[in-house]
Order: sequence, then structure tokens, then C-alpha cells
Amino acid sequence: MPLDAHRSTPLPVASALSHTSPTDPGFPLVQRRLLDLTGIDLDAYKRPQMMRRLDAILARCHLASLTALANELKPNSEVLKEFMERFTINVSECFRDKPRFEQLQRQIIPEMAKRNAALRLWSAGCSYGAEPYSLAIILREANLTRAAITATDIDPKILAAAKAGESFTSNDFRNLTPEIAKRYFTVTPTGTFRATEALRPFITFRQQNLLQPPPGKDFDIVLCRNVTIYFTEESKDQVTQHLVDALRPGGILFIGETETIHRPQRFGLTLRSTSFYEKAG
Repeated sequence: MPLDAHRSTPLPVASALSHTSPTDPGFPLVQRRLLDLTGIDLDAYKRPQMMRRLDAILARCHLASLTALANELKPNSEVLKEFMERFTINVSECFRDKPRFEQLQRQIIPEMAKRNAALRLWSAGCSYGAEPYSLAIILREANLTRAAITATDIDPKILAAAKAGESFTSNDFRNLTPEIAKRYFTVTPTGTFRATEALRPFITFRQQNLLQPPPGKDFDIVLCRNVTIYFTEESKDQVTQHLVDALRPGGILFIGETETIHRPQRFGLTLRSTSFYEKAG
């Protein structure tokens, strides 16, 4: 997700000499380069947060100006990789917001599986994989072997990490029982944890920009959690419409606990409970 959520450390404080502005002559250069190279449109983000991140990237890359940054934004360049890593927000853990995930596991998924055991789920802005692997645990525990998860993110590097499924730390398991953690994760030689083969068949990974049309239709459940909080209201509405378009009638949109969809009826949604919206029909 540009700013597609879920797990990186806070960005470093920008140099006192670096105070970028949308009026900086280098800004449109950076904007065009990023749009061409990554599909990220900086106009989609709230300006204060976005400019602070650009400041931090300049400081980290030891660049004096946005023009210098634009000149270094090239395919497969280290600066582009640094930009993607630092501009995106990747904070997550398995079963993040545990009460909401318990509701998903105990109520919503069983309810939907009664109608169709071949459930289709989309984890939008999946980051390093905590969310889709959490979903896979739920499906595996419920023996819903015909279900399928599409997991997407805009950042190819973080998406590769998610597909590898071995970037987990003990902090990711705070909401899991020891039995579940041991059943579905094994320690690697480097001390991280790897998702077991039991979870992998459920998940297909693909690159996706949430400002573009969705990766499919007729999903039973779409999760897009703590992803759009940095978007402008216009861009947030655009993303919400794409998420709704991806749902089948009666499908569920699951957002972050601190997020709200204002006037959900605009999108054909009804608030079902905290974080959960149901599509009409």
C-alpha cells in the first residue's frame, strides 16, 4: 500500500537544514518520477505527513534537495528502494486488534462459511504478511481448505518478504496462544520465525496500488486496516469505493479499530459493529 500499512520503525527526524515544501521546485520532479516508477501519487496523501517523510528520506539518503532526490529516483536504484521502505508504513502483528479478530474468527467467518465454504478474502496492504497469515490460521483451524486469500501491497520488497513468510519476531505472536504459535511458526537460523507450509496454500501474493481498481470481484471479506489514515479525504473515498467494488453483495469490509467510514451509505455499506461494514444486497 503507498503508506500501505503495517510494520516499520518510526522514520528518523529530518535534518534541521531540510524543510521541504510542495512549492519547492524539486517537488513536481519527485512527484512525476514516483508516479512513473511506482504508481504512487503524492497528491493522494495529506501534505504535512507526506512532507515530513520526504524530509526524513532526504536526511537518510544524505541528499540536499528534492531535485537531488528526483535525480536519484531510478529503476532498481538504492534511493528508490530506500524511498519505498521509508515512505511506506509497515506496523503490524498477528491478530492485531485481538477482539476484532476474535469476532472475525468466531462469528463472521463461520457465518459466511455456512453459505459458501470456498470463501474468498482480500488482505489489502498486507505488508510483511502478519494479516494474511493470521487469516490463514483462522481458515486452517476451521478446516476451510477451499478458502483462498489474496494478499496485496504496493511495495515489491515488503511483498517478497510476505511471500517468504519468515520475517516474524516474537512480538508478532503476542495475541496468539503458545500452542497456535508453535503449530504454525518455526524458528529460522537467523532467529526470526517462518510460517509453516500448512498456511501457504491459502495465500496468493500480488502487487497492488489501492488507488487502482481492485485485484478481483466477489470477495466475501476485504480487510484494509490502518492503511488510509494518511490519505486525503478524496483519495480515502476512492480507495473505499475500490474496496466496496471488490466485495460481493452481503460481503464484509473490515477496517482498523481507530478508523471510521463517514456516511457509509454513500458506498452502499451498513455499519455492522466496530470495524465491520456490510455491503448491501
